Amino acid sequence: MKDIQEILTDFKDSIGSSYDVNQQCLEDMAFAHIAGMQWVGSDKDQFVNKPKPENNKLFKSINRLLGQYDRMELNARIASASNEATDEDADLLQGRWRNDFNMSDGVEAYSNAAKEAFFGGFGAVKVVAKYEDEENPSDDNQYLCIEPVYSAASSVVFSAGAIRKDKQDSKQGWHLVKVNRKTTEEEFGVDLSSFPQSTHDNFFSWCGDSTKDVYVAHYYEVIEKNLTEYQFELEGQQLIITTGDGIKDQFGDKVTRAELDELKELLEYKTTRRKVKYVEYALMSGDKFLIKPTKTPFKSIPIIPQYGYHVVINGEEHYCGEVARQRDNQRFLNMGFGSMMEIMAQNQVAIPEYTPEQVNKHAAFHARKGIDNPPYLLTDAIKDANGNPIHFGPIGMHQPPQLGTGLASALQFLDSNIADQAGTGQSTLPSNAAASAIQQVNERQDDAFQELFQNAIQAIKAACKTWLPAAQKIYFSGSRQMRIQGPDGSYSQVETLKYVMTDQGYGPYKNSARGKYDVTVKMGESHKSVKEAEAQAARELLQYADTSTPMGQAVLMSAVQATTGEGMATVRKMARFNEIKVMLMEGIDPDIKNDEERAFAQRTIQQIQAAQQSQQNPQAMLAQAEAQARMMEGQAAIQNEVNDAKKNEIEVAKLQLKDKELNIKAIEAGVDIENTQAKTQGEYLDQNIKLAKEIAGR
Repeated sequence: MKDIQEILTDFKDSIGSSYDVNQQCLEDMAFAHIAGMQWVGSDKDQFVNKPKPENNKLFKSINRLLGQYDRMELNARIASASNEATDEDADLLQGRWRNDFNMSDGVEAYSNAAKEAFFGGFGAVKVVAKYEDEENPSDDNQYLCIEPVYSAASSVVFSAGAIRKDKQDSKQGWHLVKVNRKTTEEEFGVDLSSFPQSTHDNFFSWCGDSTKDVYVAHYYEVIEKNLTEYQFELEGQQLIITTGDGIKDQFGDKVTRAELDELKELLEYKTTRRKVKYVEYALMSGDKFLIKPTKTPFKSIPIIPQYGYHVVINGEEHYCGEVARQRDNQRFLNMGFGSMMEIMAQNQVAIPEYTPEQVNKHAAFHARKGIDNPPYLLTDAIKDANGNPIHFGPIGMHQPPQLGTGLASALQFLDSNIADQAGTGQSTLPSNAAASAIQQVNERQDDAFQELFQNAIQAIKAACKTWLPAAQKIYFSGSRQMRIQGPDGSYSQVETLKYVMTDQGYGPYKNSARGKYDVTVKMGESHKSVKEAEAQAARELLQYADTSTPMGQAVLMSAVQATTGEGMATVRKMARFNEIKVMLMEGIDPDIKNDEERAFAQRTIQQIQAAQQSQQNPQAMLAQAEAQARMMEGQAAIQNEVNDAKKNEIEVAKLQLKDKELNIKAIEAGVDIENTQAKTQGEYLDQNIKLAKEIAGR
């Protein structure tokens, strides 16, 4: 990294080339947001003693554009772009980007950058690498986040000559931040001078002699080095020594120049030359480094600008926002309202003018006409020197002020012009817009704001492309547990650089994110809008799809999965499984997302393969059917034997029951005999008693 004086000199050259346009961006922001700023300058002098209203239609119209931008929910989409890259790793990177974006200030960063770009013409976001444990910092445990940059026009400076909208051609970058002098001096243990150091070079009111606050600069510098690799064959092993950034072997161990020269004399070698690029970061005040230059995982300046309207003329950048386009309309409107307010402040009734002798006797009566509301007023005639009346009535009439035809025409033209400039076009379409809505917008042919949204898309793309190489270095340099967020908003953990067996052998090839990846920007990347868009599209397709066909089944399953209501999780899961089954039967990759789906897909594939094998070998199917028939016959015979045994048991039980019945009957018969004998004996006894009584009575 350059020394402090070189950095200060480069900063002055860079800010000098962009100061005027950035100052205009700040004035436009103030014009739209701060009360009273629409009457600064010559307008204020012209209307010094007149009403100065601010009917701020400009603010409302640009806020509507920002609302349309937010509803579009633009975000980056990552795809593989080399032979070494895979779609699976692209999805992994996508999940991590979504996690880093949502877990940091990504939404706020983009929203603020869009606001400053739409209003003033220049906004920015910043990608930052932080330690997971600030108390125990380790380069192996870092994470990336998206942070907002406030007042980018007065705090962000790129190196002179960088004219690309994504600033990938910038070699230096500064982000100035106001900090409290006392606490910062205590933190770093030094006396601070504000950045930049000399007070006469303080742009944008950067204060270099404040006793309370000072400015410090987050400074980024792109370092490019030409490396030379020497590849030696040593006892069947390859030794690679790299020069250009120190002298090191492939394991990172240092090698002396003498050792390298000795190896070059003794062994044959191959030479490969390549260029490496990385970014160094430092925190600096006006005269010293507060954090010494350190290497970062980025390959380009991690400050990403977002422009409103941008053009390069004769090698110089010019940019502005919507305020610059509509500023004159707003001034014109304010002046028109001010003129009408001035008219309204005057008396709105006609005022008669009399000479003193006409109203001398009626002064009190005329003074109370606004209170008493008399039906008429009295005046005396004006007389000549001989006392003859020469004039009756007022000598003149003062009419109330009228709205001139020029002002009326101007206001009418202004109203039409504001409506025309504030019109909306294709940029207003939501992510789930129907085809009929798109047709209606296309018929309007109104793309006045397309550049605003196109530059927003480019800024999001640049942010993700800046994030990608840093993410590959931080998250995939060693094995670690990494949290990712799915498109439905759910979170999960994956292990990076997982060891698996591949064509290259056994190694850390799974979840490695090797290769190159491309970035596009799509609407509705947030999971809520994706669900809504999918549901709308599925409902429209259901009108034309036959649900008895595989295509209709796929559409139906998509519609069910796009639902978001509570209590529908089981139904959505069943729909997903049916979708996997239909896609596998049609020979389409079902894009498996988790282990449960993978297990179901494997079972389905086995069932499909078994069915196909049976259909391809009728003899095997016949033998299988005969074997099943024999097995069923055997099972039936066994069942018959079981049934016969049960029948015998029933017969035995019946015989036992019959014996019990006979015994019961025998017992009952014995009781009857005994009763009969007892009855007979009783009757015999009665007869003997009767006979004895008769004998005794004789």
